Amino acid sequence: MPLFDGLTDEQLREVLEEGSEEFVPTGEVGGREGEPVEHLYVILDGEFRWSKKVDGGEVVMNTYGSGEFFAEVPLLLGKPFLATWRALADSRVFALPNKAFRRMLATHPSFSNTILEMMAQRIQALYAVAQQRERLSSLGTLAAGLAHELNNPASASRRAAGRLREGSENLRSLGTGLGRAAARGDIGPAHLDALERLIREVLGRDKAPALDTLKRSDLEDEVAEWLEEHGVEEAWDLSPTLVGAGLGIADLELVKGAVPPGVLADALRYLEAALGVAVLVDEIEESSMRISKLIATMEAYSYMDRAPTQEVDVNEALDNTLAILGHELGSVEVERAYDPNLPRITAHGNELNQVWTNLIDNAIDAVADGNEKGLIRIRTTHESDRVLVEISDNGHGIPEEIQDRIYEPFFTTKDVGKGAGLGLDVSYRIIVGRHGGDIRVLSGPGDTRFQVRLPVRPTRENSS
Repeated sequence: MPLFDGLTDEQLREVLEEGSEEFVPTGEVGGREGEPVEHLYVILDGEFRWSKKVDGGEVVMNTYGSGEFFAEVPLLLGKPFLATWRALADSRVFALPNKAFRRMLATHPSFSNTILEMMAQRIQALYAVAQQRERLSSLGTLAAGLAHELNNPASASRRAAGRLREGSENLRSLGTGLGRAAARGDIGPAHLDALERLIREVLGRDKAPALDTLKRSDLEDEVAEWLEEHGVEEAWDLSPTLVGAGLGIADLELVKGAVPPGVLADALRYLEAALGVAVLVDEIEESSMRISKLIATMEAYSYMDRAPTQEVDVNEALDNTLAILGHELGSVEVERAYDPNLPRITAHGNELNQVWTNLIDNAIDAVADGNEKGLIRIRTTHESDRVLVEISDNGHGIPEEIQDRIYEPFFTTKDVGKGAGLGLDVSYRIIVGRHGGDIRVLSGPGDTRFQVRLPVRPTRENSS
């Protein structure tokens, strides 16, 4: 076994006495992700596959065969198994207890060199895979959020388009009816011009203030009763559109005075159809604008087609992030306290957005299981040549005994498979390493605050 090269026969006998041989049949799990690690394992014969739970499924991380060893990383980091290992064939392993493992690290240079060299390679590989997974997970979150936010205006636009088709056909039919009435001499050109002027005047009005449900219902009843009194069929179907457009009895009296009595009902139905079509066009326009705004928000969030560093409006970036994460907020209340005079900073905008996403997403998770209504506060201000972004929540808080570990790679308080433990590590590297800033946490029950300070202008070593 390469791991034991350089040990004398006597030293090997000591190792054999301290360890034990274990047999793992094909398909059996030797250790599960999250379980404590008590031994270093050396594969004498066979093969093992390592897999990690991610979003309810398993991702294969690596495969080890005869002569290789594993579990040195969690042993030295004091962590449980980072993945689950399962035998792909009938296999035998030599299990060296943690106490003997640490003694050999201290007394046998060849053993410790091999362990540390392999550990460095594996941590680098594991970190690269986990970082990639974190980026993919973030991308998946953003894609899901964008799809969720786009679905509402897209569905509204689709429904309005269907109703618009029906409304247009109805409007055309009613217009044809009025044309025939004009041909018969039942209504003159002056009457039609007066009706058209009234429609233009109503459509040109400022949007009426929204009515409460009771007031609107009363007005609809009044209009419907007036229509019935004047021989208009389907009065109760017409009144909601007329009231929604801001029309009242006085407006209907104007129509009555503008057209002959024999065509009043047709004129009122034509008026309702014209207003209904206009409302549907407005709905489609509003939905399309909402979709365009969401796409613009995503482009701004990702800093698409921009230089690596930009002049970043931090307030706008925070709002873009909240818009992208809107589907996750649910009933969580968000309070914004932005400094309106916050200076723009020179920074890697897309990387900072990854930080805001991680911090806000963590805050959402923190308040999700709380007994009180979830509240997230976001505050910005500037301190001399730095800007401060504070993201706080009213969750249970971070226990004091682990606060100094939250930026460690792979450290997480979430359940197995629900977090890679890289969000805060990545955020720390972006804020401190890439931008020369500072990130710290102040936490207690009901009040956890992450404070990020960034220089307005990058230092020389952080400008690339």
